[in-house]
Amino acid sequence: MPKEYIMTASGKRELEERLEHIKMVEMPAVVEEIAKARAQGDLSENAEYTIAREEQAKLQEEIDNINEKLSNAKILEESDIDDDVVSIGCMVDVIEADVVDGMEETVYAGLTRTDIIEGFLTKMSVIDMRFNRNGLDILKDLTDDDYKAAGAELLASKRYTKDQLLDKGFAEADLDVKVKGKGKVKIDKQKCAGLRSYTIVGSHEADALNGKISNESRVGSALMGKEEGAVVMVGDLLFKVVGIVIDKKSLKK
Repeated sequence: MPKEYIMTASGKRELEERLEHIKMVEMPAVVEEIAKARAQGDLSENAEYTIAREEQAKLQEEIDNINEKLSNAKILEESDIDDDVVSIGCMVDVIEADVVDGMEETVYAGLTRTDIIEGFLTKMSVIDMRFNRNGLDILKDLTDDDYKAAGAELLASKRYTKDQLLDKGFAEADLDVKVKGKGKVKIDKQKCAGLRSYTIVGSHEADALNGKISNESRVGSALMGKEEGAVVMVGDLLFKVVGIVIDKKSLKK
């Protein structure tokens, strides 16, 4: 059974435009180069001919690959996408923090890797790290509202009792915040220097330089299925999901 290629409407357009450009521009140019090389006579030591034929083979292989993807494409419709969780076709906002950088900055402050990860979620470690003489940059990316949400999450997950969280520096009001649904804390994105936005796409549409990451990539697969407020770790990077919306621009036909 042929592989199904899930793609957005814009991804399909890009493939069609690339196919058209190969057929109408690149392939005719290569064919012309081959004809010129043939006109020189002996082809056994004709480097121009060999290079042109290799380029022709590469272009034909790309044409075949594009045709296969278009023939087996499943185009995402807005109704197919569940924006309650990270999924293909969604744009996800994350606050990104590098634990390795944090470790380098806090080695003389007596903080451990565990402290940094815990500091991403709890206010006691945050206070400690914010006042260390090295100034931990990754924590400046998070707002006070992030820690209110983190306190509610920790309480709801039963990782800590309310008294333990109060001892960690949370206020009563912080722990009254709901984790999901009504009362969910809104993140002040203007204050989040570590904020990144990624559109989750199928592997063939991935373009990291333009913020499109594959659902099969390490970061993409870790984020898939996560709700707002979730925190995931990929290698030494921490990601906190702060927003999920359907990328309607990419779905336009």
